[in-house]
Amino acid sequence: MGIDVPYAGDERDEVVPGSEGAMASMGALCGAIGAVGSRYIRIPHPDWKPHGGRCASDCEDRTTDRSTTASAPPNWSSSGDRRPDDVGLSASYVVTGTRQFPLLWLSVFGNATGGLALLSSSKLMLTDIFAGVAPEIVTPAFSTGYVSALGVGMALGRFGWSAISDILGRRRTYALFGLGMPIVGMAPYLCHAAVDLAFRDGGGEENALPYLMTFYGGSVLAITFYGGIFSVLPAYIADLFGQKHAGAIHGKALTAWAASAVAGPVGLAYLRSYSYDNAMSDLLLKVEAHDATALERTFGVSIADDEAIRMLTEAKTLTIEKLLELSPAGTVDPTPFLYDTTCYLAAGLMGMAALSNLAISPLDLSKELQNMEKQDKDK
Repeated sequence: MGIDVPYAGDERDEVVPGSEGAMASMGALCGAIGAVGSRYIRIPHPDWKPHGGRCASDCEDRTTDRSTTASAPPNWSSSGDRRPDDVGLSASYVVTGTRQFPLLWLSVFGNATGGLALLSSSKLMLTDIFAGVAPEIVTPAFSTGYVSALGVGMALGRFGWSAISDILGRRRTYALFGLGMPIVGMAPYLCHAAVDLAFRDGGGEENALPYLMTFYGGSVLAITFYGGIFSVLPAYIADLFGQKHAGAIHGKALTAWAASAVAGPVGLAYLRSYSYDNAMSDLLLKVEAHDATALERTFGVSIADDEAIRMLTEAKTLTIEKLLELSPAGTVDPTPFLYDTTCYLAAGLMGMAALSNLAISPLDLSKELQNMEKQDKDK
């Protein structure tokens, strides 16, 4: 699956000199680690079982969750986690013949896209918003530590949530990932409240600190969910469709991750660009109403020359900060609002993922196997 590295840059920046070599080195290192690790992958002996492990029939007798097992087949455990390892639905049948697979796909896609949006925007929100609110706290070192914390959170999520799912069950664990929805959805509120306290209410950095730390801790927690999505997914697939073809089904389910890797960054770039352009347009109107010649005196272009303004904006010569200097006193800095649509969309996708996961119900594996065999005979 590779190694996820939190995005620490800014899509507005130029390519940093030397970054090509750094990325090539990271690629070579990841490739080498994967190649070496693949040499140690072995299929366990059929008689092998974990130390202290019990046979599958022992686990099938558990009845701790009667709501789950009331209509479940005999080979479905009380927590929805056990099936015989010698049976399973084929990948083609699962994709085309069950409703559980598209629901699982949507659950992975929604959570992964929301997680990628958070990865891409959280560092920018920290530097664009909180660095202006609390510059003595949000230093470059603090920002670097934040990115590192995101990486640690993702790693802990991959190990931790997979272990927790052995106790709670895969479906319940995926349901817990829905907590990312309020975390991401509340991020704009935290940013707005911190700005209001620090500037409009005459407060200081210490007043914004609780909001900063809530944003910090909440985003790290949400990133653990992103890591947990993929570590829990293989076992979730085996629980639903049997273990025999779980690997092939897992490969098809990972198309949701591939789709999110495209939709997440592209959607983020579009939404942020859209918000930035709207903010620039609003500020230009305020500058024009305040002093119609201010823009021409400062930048040598008329406020009616849209093409020249676009070129200055793309060259980063004309920015929100510089327009604020020409705006009337009391003009609100729109920077804290640039990420609102991104966060709300990410929260909405996580909500869709949570509903999709809740709609997944256990399959009657024996019945589905009979249907699959009947379809194969009819072909």
